[in-house]
Amino acid sequence: MSGDKSWEISGSSPWTTISEMELTAAVEALRSIPAGSSVQLCSDSELLISGMLFHVRHWQANEWRNSRSAPLQHQCLWKELLAKNQQLNIQWQWVRGHSRHPFQIRADALAYQAARTQRCGLQMVA
Repeated sequence: MSGDKSWEISGSSPWTTISEMELTAAVEALRSIPAGSSVQLCSDSELLISGMLFHVRHWQANEWRNSRSAPLQHQCLWKELLAKNQQLNIQWQWVRGHSRHPFQIRADALAYQAARTQRCGLQMVA
């Protein structure tokens, strides 16, 4: 939202995980905001919020490896979130899932609509 203007973006991707879609949603939202802006990003994803508030700097310092020294999943998304965090003044806020938060209700509706309208087909390759 910018002043009295607002916009919504949504999308879907077949053959993905919830974690990847939560990170992708944050990346896509932040891409639509001009550098230098102040943003409050609310999410019910503990992975996203705790990752950005507590873990991302540690992962970066450890060459994008997790606590078991394995390569971190979704590195490209975490790297883009870190870059956006440096370009924007982001307040990362966790909201409890299914808490009836108005923005969460709308986000769930958009996600459901995007998932219902996606085209997923299997293609046989010889």
